Parts: sequence; C-alpha cells; structure tokens
Amino acid sequence: MQPNATAIANRLEGRLFSAEGRLYFVVAVDTRSGFARVSFRADGKQQIAQLPISEVGMRLTSGSNLRPDGLSSAEKANRLIQKSDGWFFSTREGMKGPYPSETDADRALSTHVLSTQSDSAP
Repeated sequence: MQPNATAIANRLEGRLFSAEGRLYFVVAVDTRSGFARVSFRADGKQQIAQLPISEVGMRLTSGSNLRPDGLSSAEKANRLIQKSDGWFFSTREGMKGPYPSETDADRALSTHVLSTQSDSAP
C-alpha cells in the first residue's frame, strides 16, 4: 500500500456512521479497488457490504457527531429507571427489566451495550 493509501485506510477503518436507520462499521478499506467493506445489522443478522470509499468518506463526514454509547457516559445513568416493580433500562428496542436492584440493572445495561456494539463489528 502506498503511503497516501495507508493514511486513507487508517482514517476510515474502525469508524462508525449511520444511514437508513442503521449503524455501519468500516471493517476494511481497499484503496486499490476503491471500495470499503462495512458491517451492519439487517433483519437481525450481521451483513457485510462493499461501498465506494468516496461514499464512506462522505457518510463519515456528515455523521461526525456520531458517538457510540460509552460504559461510563453520563447518558448511561439516565437510561436506568426505577418503577414500582423493579429497575429497568431503556434501549432503542424498548425497556428491559425488571431487575431487583439498580446495580443489577446497571450491570445488565453494560452487558447490553457491549453486546450491541460487538454485533456491529465482525
């Protein structure tokens, strides 16, 4: 790989962008072919697609404020909710729970965040 090609690949590989309501993960960039392999979930299954590098770059630029959930982010604490029947956490898919304690709900939320993010990577 040429130095400029290496720099392009390094800038794109491992980055996230969203499109069509899905989260995409840039798996690999092949500057010789001009395409990047991206991973995403559709119909409950992991999919791999090839997109032109120029399109990947454009989508990354337009979604530059996209950040995955962090395990220690302030937003994570806001996702924990206590109700009369126990503790719950909110996800994009809906409420999960009940859990007997805030600690149990927090632990389950961390597991959920990690599993969801690992599903977006190969």
